[in-house]
Amino acid sequence: MHLMNLGKERFYLQQEYLSDIELYYTTKINSNKIELNGDEFKHACKVMRHSVGDVLHITDGNGNYFETIISTINNNSILANIKKRKSYTNTFSNIYFCFPRLKSVDRFEFEIEKLVELGITNFVIFNSERTIPKGEKLERWNKIALAAMKQSLRTYLPKFEYLSSLVKVNLLNGEKLILDQKGECSLISYLKEIKAKPSNISYCFIFGPEGGLSQNEMDLIKNNRILALTNNRLRAETAVIVAATTITLI
Repeated sequence: MHLMNLGKERFYLQQEYLSDIELYYTTKINSNKIELNGDEFKHACKVMRHSVGDVLHITDGNGNYFETIISTINNNSILANIKKRKSYTNTFSNIYFCFPRLKSVDRFEFEIEKLVELGITNFVIFNSERTIPKGEKLERWNKIALAAMKQSLRTYLPKFEYLSSLVKVNLLNGEKLILDQKGECSLISYLKEIKAKPSNISYCFIFGPEGGLSQNEMDLIKNNRILALTNNRLRAETAVIVAATTITLI
């Protein structure tokens, strides 16, 4: 299948390490040494009570996994020697999920968390005509995504982009697909239809807020294709999660 960039190495670790590890994140990697500090250091030392000689499992959020041994613990950092490393392919690098904020902060954050657990790595948050809360909270969204990435043992840290309107979403590269109950073609049928297409094509799956996209917004997306998820109406956050689940299973 070429919709996603499927490779021999998936970008999560469950199959090799099951769920009995604690995954940490850092970008401070130098040759054969890795440094943990900040919240990651506090969790490793204060919560998990790691000491010199313990094994730490670490990712850099760019698809790389490291098995390390703690060599030094300082007042605010851990130094670890790399014993094993492995790189993983981001199987969903050409998939973009575009959706607005929801009225309920809890539901919106739940939506992000579950999408990350399912493997979505590209997020475009936009203001819709029917969006009630507007504006970006990138720091908060990144924090949720980081926690979900580590919890689900994935090695790619999701990326967020905030756009002020659907007009700007329409300018993104790639095919635009609107998910709406009125769609004449199902998402499953569409995925089967395009599975032989080259993997360098990007796909932007666009979702509306509570109440859906306005007709003006529906008309705005050039050459839009409207896809249906189910025969019944779903909550905004449920629709996004169902779509992600479907994509990961096809």
